[in-house]
Parts: sequence; C-alpha cells; structure tokens
Amino acid sequence: MGKTKEQPEAKMNELQEMRKLVSDLSAKLEKETRARALIDTSSNAQCILDKHGIICQCNKTLSQYFGLSPEQMSGTCIFDYLPEAETAERKQGLVEVFQSASPVSGDTSIFNRSVKYSVHPLPDKTGEITHVAVHAYDNTVHKNTGRQLRDNEEIFTRFLENSPIYVFFKDEAIRAVKLSKNYEKMLGMPMQEIIGKNMHELFPSELAEQMVNDDLRVLRERKTVTVREVLNDRHYETIKFPVIIDDEPKFLAGYTIDTTKQVHAEKTLRESEERFKKVYSEGTLPIAMLNGNFRFLSVNQVFQDTFGYKESELRKMTFRDITHPEHIDHDIENLQLLLQKKTDLYQTEKRYITKNNEIVWGKAQVSIVYDSSGKFLYFLVMINDITSYKLAEQQIIQKNLELVKLNAEKDKFFSIIAHDLRSPFNTFLGLTEIMAEDLYSLRLEEIQQIATDLKNSANNLYHLLENLLEWSMVKRGIKPFNPKEIVLNKLAADTLASMSESIRMKSIRITMHIPANIRVTADEHMLGTIIRNLLSNAVKFTPKNGNIDIKAVVKNGTTELTIADSGIGMDEKMKKTLFDLTGSNNRPGTEGELSTGLGLLLCKEFIEIHNGTIRVESEPEKGSSFIIELNR
Repeated sequence: MGKTKEQPEAKMNELQEMRKLVSDLSAKLEKETRARALIDTSSNAQCILDKHGIICQCNKTLSQYFGLSPEQMSGTCIFDYLPEAETAERKQGLVEVFQSASPVSGDTSIFNRSVKYSVHPLPDKTGEITHVAVHAYDNTVHKNTGRQLRDNEEIFTRFLENSPIYVFFKDEAIRAVKLSKNYEKMLGMPMQEIIGKNMHELFPSELAEQMVNDDLRVLRERKTVTVREVLNDRHYETIKFPVIIDDEPKFLAGYTIDTTKQVHAEKTLRESEERFKKVYSEGTLPIAMLNGNFRFLSVNQVFQDTFGYKESELRKMTFRDITHPEHIDHDIENLQLLLQKKTDLYQTEKRYITKNNEIVWGKAQVSIVYDSSGKFLYFLVMINDITSYKLAEQQIIQKNLELVKLNAEKDKFFSIIAHDLRSPFNTFLGLTEIMAEDLYSLRLEEIQQIATDLKNSANNLYHLLENLLEWSMVKRGIKPFNPKEIVLNKLAADTLASMSESIRMKSIRITMHIPANIRVTADEHMLGTIIRNLLSNAVKFTPKNGNIDIKAVVKNGTTELTIADSGIGMDEKMKKTLFDLTGSNNRPGTEGELSTGLGLLLCKEFIEIHNGTIRVESEPEKGSSFIIELNR
C-alpha cells in the first residue's frame, strides 16, 4: 500500500519539474525573442564574433550596410568587410579584448561613412571569454556637425579679429562678453581688460548712459534699433538687436560702423549744395539743367535775362532751339561722349541765338550730375558770356587785316615812287639831254621822234601822277563821292576821245555797243577814271592791229559794262592776284609801255564805293574781258 502511495507522488513531482522546465524554457525563449527583436530593430549595427572574427550572429542594420541579409553574413569573417588598411589593427584589437577581458572602443570608416564602435567580451558559464559583442553606430552626422561647429567657431573668431566694423555681444547686465578685435584700438586697452566690463567702465559717462538706455530698450522691446554716437570726435552708426534664446532675450548683439568720412562728406555736400544754390540763384553766369533728351529742366534768372526766354518757355525747348546751327552736330557728338562716360567735361565756344534773333557768344562748360548710385540726373550747363570779347577779337582781326593792307599799300606806293615814277623821268631827262647836246646835229625826223617820245612820256607820267593822287585821296578818305545820273554811252565816248592818240599809234580797232538809253547813277569822275584805266590797260596789252570791244547791257536791275581786248591775256595765277596789293603784276605793255598795276587797284576801290563788282575773264594769248556791274 505504501509503495502505491509513493508512486503517484513521484509522478506529480516529476510533472511539476517538467512544467517548471517548460516554463523556464518558454520564459527564456520569450526573453531571447524579445532580445532578438530589440537587436533587429536597433538603428545601430550589432553582431557577435568568435575569437577569429567569425560572425556568429548579426542584426539587420549591420547586414544592410553591405547589402546582405543576417543569414548571409553569419559564418563570414568581419574583417572581410573592413578597409584593408585597418584589418591588421582591428585583428590586434580583437585579440586584446579576448586576452584582457576588457571592452575597447574606436572609430573606423566604411563606405565613406564615419563609424564609432565598441567591443565587449562575453564570458561563458566558466568565465572564459569565448565570444565578443560588437556595437557600432554611424557617427558621420555627429562628426560633421562637430567639425562644422569648430569651423564656424574658427570663422567667427577670424571675423572678429579682422572685421573692419565693430562687432559686439553684451549680456543682460550690459557687460561686454565678446567683441571684435578693433575695439582694442578704439578703447586703447587689450581685450582681456575689456571683456566683462560695463559701459560706464569703458566709455565717457554721457555716452555710456546713452548706450545703456538704448541697450535696455532693445532687450525690453525686443526690437532692432539704429543709433548714432560720437566718440573722440569720430562719428559712428550702431545697429543693435536682441538675441532671443528659449523665448527670452539673453544677449544683446550689434555692430558699429565708423561714419566719420560719410558725415564729413555729407556736410561738405550740403555746404557745396548751398554754395551751388547761391551761385545758381545769385551768380552772374547763365546756368541750366537739361534732361537726357537735352530738354531744359531748370534755368537761373541770368540765363533767362541773357537769352530773353522765361523758364516756362525754355522747359518746352531743347538746347538746339537756342544754338546756332553750325554748332549743333559738334555739341551732340560731345554730349554723347559725356553720356558714354568717355569724357567728364565738355567745353566749347559757340554762338547762341536769343529770342530776339541776336547772336550771343558763350564759353560753355557741360558736365553730368549723377545720384549716389551712379544714375544720371541731369546735364549741368554753365555759360560764360564772351560776346564782347568775341566782338573785340573780331575788331582786332579786322584792324590787323587793315594794317596788313595799309602796309601793302605803303609798300606799293613807295615802289611806284621809287621805280615806276622814276622811269618816265629817266626817259624824259634822257630825251631832253639829247636835244640839249645834239639838237643842231639832229635831222628833223629825229627831232620829231624825240618830241613824240617826250609827249608819250609826259602823258604816262601825268596819268601815273593822276592815279597816285586819286588813290591817296581815297585812302585818306577825302575823295568826294557825288553820284548822279549819267548817260553811259556819252561818258565812254568822251573817255575814248581822250585816248585816241595811243589807240591810233597801235592801229587798234574799237567797237562800242552801248545803247543810248542806258543811264547809271554814279560819280562821273570816278566812273570816268574806271573806264579810262580799263581802256588804257586794254590798249597797253593789245598788240598792233588788235581789237577792243566795249559794250553794256542791263540785267536784273544792274548795268553790266564789259571792256574786252584781243591782247596777250593772263594765266590763272595772275588773275587771282590782279586786284591784290601783294601781287607783282606790273609787266610792260606790248610796246614796252609802263605798267604799275595801280590803275586796277584804283578801279576796284572806286567800284566798291559804288557798291558794285568787277571781275576778269582771261586766258593767255586769248585776250582779257573786264566786267563791271553797277546798280542802276
């Protein structure tokens, strides 16, 4: 019976032990499952290695690094996945872990990623190290972030050391906590003596008080402010703003710019503008402003007075409207150069036309005014009225021309006296000497020839003296001018009659075609002198048996008188200097007749007194035609 009772109890104990074993196994399995799930879901790479580096187990994170599954990596060597350059070092590290039974950690690089790892020994039940657990995670972002922070700190430090502006950071108590290095020069003390001090310890009391008030206002109102400050006669502009951390203003930051040059420049500019306004409104120079299309924007009162236009009228005009046409193209070309910035200033002397069509000479100076950004604002034109100077200059030029002409006339006059007047006298004296010494030995025919030569010489001398006298009277302005109505035919015929002897001696044929009804208003003596000198020249330079034609016609209210000959004519060079005092045209006639050129000069003077003209048409050996035009 006893034995029967013990058998069920033994079985019960055995069953309970089995249940406990199953429960323990189940709990262990559940624990291992949770651990495995924890390892597989970890974002860090994990694996278990034996002493040879063989992977006994790994999670998905590790296998995904290499594009494999955990099953594929199990049984492979971990060193096959590491950079070759690091294999020896990592193997040695694994050996040290097994030998020392102490964990190790380090860094490596896989696929250009920075990896931080730790290796922990795993002892068995007897305490022997049979495996190690490797835990690794991607440290790239953290490492890069740290490097970036260090770089940023270095950049910021270098910026503070070399900043051209003054940069500052202050704490809530308005003490300096970080400053740019240039504060050392501003405050005259090293940085270590500046940091931690308040404003009253660094700046004059009045300025420090202003700074503190501004700083507290920035922190209180959490707004950016701009203030202007003066220290040691230098001007500064400061921007201040709060540094908000966890929604609280923890620091005050800002930067200061030295604006001394700008302030002085602004002051100079204001003074310059005031001076310009004064010159513009009260000055003596005409000043105008033009837009890019050369239209007037504004003019001062002197400009209006000079050109006779009101400002309201000029605003509807461009500079072309008051510029003489001869200057416009040159002005446009140089204004374009100004616009293209190829020159900074355009200066010129030019003529302007006033509202009353009067000419004003001006020395103009044109420049461009730009704004602070370099944008075109307007042309600034300043004009110096040089009309009186130009008139005086023209008078001087005219006087110089008159002096040149007078000198030429003087030289001509002395030349005639020294040479041309002496020649007839020499001839005259020579003939009288022959008569005085050889009269009784001369035949009658010889005496007759001498008498004829004396007469001709006397006539030439008389005409020369007559021309000299009349010319000198004209030059001295004492020659009377008495115009009246003259019958041209009669005056020409009377002049021909006075020259009949010289015409007859050269057997020259004269034809005259002057209608009897042609009348001119002229000084009879002067017009007679003109015709006589032109006829005298025609006879002088026409060979024997030549022809002289005199004719007159009325054209367009003027009378045209022509005296043409068949003489030796003239080349172009002689024609150009025929009425010029500087010309040397005193060639002898065809029979050696005296020629001074004075007669033609006298003709020109008398014709100009009549407001008429004279011209010549001639070719060598084809004769000459002198044409006179006189108003009726």
